[in-house]
Amino acid sequence: MRAHSVLATLLVATMVLPLTGCFGMPSPSDIANQAEDFASQAQELADTLSNVDWGKVCRLVVKDAQTGAVIREVTDQTEIEDAFEPFSGEGGIATEPEEPAEYIFELWEPETQKLGQSADDLKEYKGLEVTTYEGSPVVGLEVSPIGLKLYLTSEAAADALRALAI
Repeated sequence: MRAHSVLATLLVATMVLPLTGCFGMPSPSDIANQAEDFASQAQELADTLSNVDWGKVCRLVVKDAQTGAVIREVTDQTEIEDAFEPFSGEGGIATEPEEPAEYIFELWEPETQKLGQSADDLKEYKGLEVTTYEGSPVVGLEVSPIGLKLYLTSEAAADALRALAI
């Protein structure tokens, strides 16, 4: 829980401080409202990452970021969980790297079965997209359903993901 609070605070600071010089000085209430909205989204991202039910993950699709070609599909839940384990202790917020995107990792999950819905009708959805960048420890994370994007610095996480592409 402490990691979620730290992550949310860092994200708020990252977004709010640069805004004070843009288009004049926003009012304190505007800054507070923007910070609260962003903190809520950051908390949602942190919750998503920490609450992934690895037993429900259908597959991880590994793609070449330049060509979009599928390199590999991973369905072994343990292998997927091991690759994402380094994220559990991370909180180093970063900016989007200048290096070109290297690999894209799409985490696909089954939709939740609704009352009266047949299990045969369940579809998969892309819950998370992670991007590594050539020679960079920065990893881009996007919660696909809500479009929230965040960059973290983690050599361990970047290396663990790259190992899936080989």
